Amino acid sequence: MAAPRRRYLDNAPGQLHVWQWGGGQSGLPPIVCLPPVPYGGRFFDTFARAYDGPVWSADLPGYGFSDALVDPPTVGGYTEAMTPLLNAPGQSVWLAGFHSGALVAMEMANRYPEQVSGLLLVDVPVFSGPEMADLRASITNPPEYLEQEDPMNGLFKSMVVDRLDKVAYPRALDLFFDFVGAGEARNAGYHAAANFDTEAAATQVAQPALVIATRSSLRDGTLQVATWLPNATLAERDDITMPAFELGAEPIAQLTRDFVG
Repeated sequence: MAAPRRRYLDNAPGQLHVWQWGGGQSGLPPIVCLPPVPYGGRFFDTFARAYDGPVWSADLPGYGFSDALVDPPTVGGYTEAMTPLLNAPGQSVWLAGFHSGALVAMEMANRYPEQVSGLLLVDVPVFSGPEMADLRASITNPPEYLEQEDPMNGLFKSMVVDRLDKVAYPRALDLFFDFVGAGEARNAGYHAAANFDTEAAATQVAQPALVIATRSSLRDGTLQVATWLPNATLAERDDITMPAFELGAEPIAQLTRDFVG
């Protein structure tokens, strides 16, 4: 597959930086991917190449090359900012979301049901409940790089050097730059996930949804979300480990082709 094409679309905050993969398999429906905080749209490059059909994604506002939201990030704000992607393929789309991107996918499906055929959700976070209070309180804290000793080298080692047995160097480098690219605003987007009523959104989704639970810390929440979604198909995949979209791109893409086809 050729390298993804890139362009800008206008949205309410300003401009949305879009990634597009053509794919070689005709007949596969288009998929719009919603990335997790703090990554950009190229997070889904491995999945798009494995799926081999038409795929669109974009940098979340405030990350990559997309303009930031004016107000503190919310799932609703991200949803409105990312809606130009729904019109890009020229037909109804499937939405794919990982981590916080899965929350945006559910909200988008509820707001624009006529444009969304269904959902593909991988490892969905659920931050509600008293047991998550401490996490909700700390999740948006800035990294405070100036207070750390040699922070960039530490992150480079953990995200690139220590992953070379799992992730090719060019890909690991891209993900590293996306992770640190927002600077001190790196964690700001978690405000959206931490303040989102996942159960309320999930129970309203009318479209079919494939929920993939990998072997990750989000497994319990993902299984819970599958029970809330009215038309969910759950795929428990303990063979897919972190980083899921590096080690598990092929099986995730195969599950997707089987479901949407």
